[in-house]
Amino acid sequence: MKEYRVGVHYQEGAVLRIYADSIEQAKEKAQEILEDSEAVFPYEGEQKTVHRETMVTNAEEVESN
Repeated sequence: MKEYRVGVHYQEGAVLRIYADSIEQAKEKAQEILEDSEAVFPYEGEQKTVHRETMVTNAEEVESN
């Protein structure tokens, strides 16, 4: 079996339910979640996906040595 490197594009829009003392704090918490590359949803509350876009951008065979 051959090995391939496949580029993909994945974009998802979501609505997060965040508990905060103010709207400013809620926005700050949401930004922190987005900046955390290891964030796992749902974070504090529930999450609702509102759209998702995916596509394969390119593929190439990986040469074996």
